[in-house]
Amino acid sequence: MVAVQKVVVLGASGNIGLPVLKVLLAEGFEVTAVSRNPKTEVPIGVKLAVGDISNEQELESHFRGQDALVEAFGPSAAGSQGLIVRASVKAGIKHIITPEFAGDTFNTNAGELMIYEPKINAQKALEENSVGYDLKWTAIITGPWYDWAIINNFFWLDKKQRTMTVFGSGNQKYSMCKTQTIARAVVDVLRRPQDFANRPVYVADYTVSTNELLAILESISPGWEVKRVNIDNFFQTAKEKWQADRAAGVRETLGTEAYMMLGTYGMFEESNKYGADFSDKVEPAYVNDIDQLKIELKGLLSV
Repeated sequence: MVAVQKVVVLGASGNIGLPVLKVLLAEGFEVTAVSRNPKTEVPIGVKLAVGDISNEQELESHFRGQDALVEAFGPSAAGSQGLIVRASVKAGIKHIITPEFAGDTFNTNAGELMIYEPKINAQKALEENSVGYDLKWTAIITGPWYDWAIINNFFWLDKKQRTMTVFGSGNQKYSMCKTQTIARAVVDVLRRPQDFANRPVYVADYTVSTNELLAILESISPGWEVKRVNIDNFFQTAKEKWQADRAAGVRETLGTEAYMMLGTYGMFEESNKYGADFSDKVEPAYVNDIDQLKIELKGLLSV
């Protein structure tokens, strides 16, 4: 495969897109960001192209001359995957990094959680619309972005209130990534696309349980309050809320109570049914020593 040099990014201003842009630039790639908003702020050196993610012709024009596409957008945009792929093959894109960057949607039980439906359907649309074309893809599975989540209070660790919420027993392990590691994984895939073609790639800095995380926190700064939450009925309650939202016409599900509950259940279900712990699949270059997590947590708690 021809080496990747020119990369176009969708969702470039998002929580993953922006770190990816910065690392791509630092690594010497020529980067174009496509956005509907002509005032979108991008790092110096990134070309901003104005286009609508749901307009196939506009995307095709911006994709021409590009080697690879990074889809860093959220679930709500994943419904446009079919036309994005069609625009890609017409423009000659050779490799797509799909809009995963979260839990394992390739797990056989992932569909039960419903929150993964847009990404699962996006993968199907990619495969259906790329038949007969020389288009490769890679899905990067990361688990939760713990650094971003802790800083923005989306983690089960609340540094301001000094509380740790323990869902279930606290023994279920989960694999997790920091945003810089995700950006590094994007670069690794684009540097060696043939090694990662047409498969999910699992990256994680650490795989820990909440109880292990709590012990690390206590060793750094004792005195954390522990809140325990029983998850026995979580799934049924979350499913009912999800169905009620659908019936009410809720389209933007990210951030709803149902979405949060389903994601939480998938993370902490005790038998690892949904693959929250994917440590056995992680690419070898991405495993860190747990002592490094202690150092990182010290830094995150001080931000």
